[in-house]
Amino acid sequence: MLPPRWVVAVSLAVAAAILGDSLLYAVLPAIWPGLGLRVELVGVLLSVNRFVRVASNPLAGWVMGRMGVRGPFLAAVFLAAATTAVYGLGLGFAALLLARLWWGVCWSFLRLGGYLAALESAGDQNRGYYLGFFNGVTRGGSFVAALTGGLLTDLLGFTNTALLFAGATVAAGVGVLWERPPQPVSAGLRRSREAGIAGAAPSVAGDNTVPSQSAATPEARGLRSTGRLADSSRLLRWTVYGAIFVDALLVSGLVTATLGLLLVTRFGQSIPVLSLTLGAATLSGWLLSVRFLSDFGWGPFSGHLSDRLGRLPVLLWAVGLEGVGLVALAGATELLSVALCSLLLFLAATCLRVSLDAIAGDLASHGQRARTMSWYATYLDLGSAVGPLGGYLLAAQVGLDGLYRSGALLLLATGLVFWGVFRRAVRAPRERPL
Repeated sequence: MLPPRWVVAVSLAVAAAILGDSLLYAVLPAIWPGLGLRVELVGVLLSVNRFVRVASNPLAGWVMGRMGVRGPFLAAVFLAAATTAVYGLGLGFAALLLARLWWGVCWSFLRLGGYLAALESAGDQNRGYYLGFFNGVTRGGSFVAALTGGLLTDLLGFTNTALLFAGATVAAGVGVLWERPPQPVSAGLRRSREAGIAGAAPSVAGDNTVPSQSAATPEARGLRSTGRLADSSRLLRWTVYGAIFVDALLVSGLVTATLGLLLVTRFGQSIPVLSLTLGAATLSGWLLSVRFLSDFGWGPFSGHLSDRLGRLPVLLWAVGLEGVGLVALAGATELLSVALCSLLLFLAATCLRVSLDAIAGDLASHGQRARTMSWYATYLDLGSAVGPLGGYLLAAQVGLDGLYRSGALLLLATGLVFWGVFRRAVRAPRERPL
């Protein structure tokens, strides 16, 4: 069943707001000459919005911690529509740069609003599912943009496509005006929710019922949900920040921004597919849409798996499969193999991202949710920002295949560190009960 209506409305609004950003990732690596840009400026435009979020994420946490979610969230939706419109107006690099900076600020508020909407509505047994639902619906917007953006750009032009996506964002913002956040739960109910353990039967129905208690061991609680068990572990919190930085660096940053370049380098601007010849922009958009579709369809289920089977086992499997996908993509020389390797990589990345989202939510106590999630988002954005810029700068030196293989080694090392720190945190209650 669906989460509460407020979570659904916020998720749909963020999905609409991200249309313009995903459009740029799909088509800019292929159409930059027509916009009067130099190739090195492509990496700047795809990265600068992420760098600014290093500053705007804490700002969003401070504002929403004092003003609530609804007002700042709505302002961010309508400003995001304006930035998307600017993309298509052909005003030159300076205007594009300013729009990307403002989009970065908007995204800080939009994403944090979605995190808080999910966390305030969920208990321990469905936190992963609600966060996975938000992530999945949001990526549904990216899927639409990646799937149709390149094709619409080829058919209607980039300007008309950008203005169309801006109008859709305005409509989504108007839709949120009809919804209100749920009333805060009482202190007693909140303590009951936070005390719930994942040994009880999980619920994904969105009814916000109080979790039942069970006699699960500390080890079982830790493997299923970090919750209060690891809340005192500062080391685990920083390990989560480091893990999301690496994941974002490799997937949201490096692979997403360079997949179009990979296609052009290996297959050219015009690529034969069956009896058709497709432009690199269209095919790049279609391949990226696989990632967003996996987030949309696979994200909520991945969150449910982490609620049922445990954060650590799901996370470690995802790390391994993502590493395999990176290595395989580095060596893929046929179009079909590139597509299959991309599919494996994106499915694993979705599962890893949702698991890390859920662990960060587990570690965020009620009074510190905005602060914890804003710091988590900051490290995610830092990795996403470094990826495109570093990818375009280093591709000429070591090649994309070398970058992808190096990324797989980095990911493996991160998984090993996370496993060691997590297991230490799970065993800690035996020696020093909370």
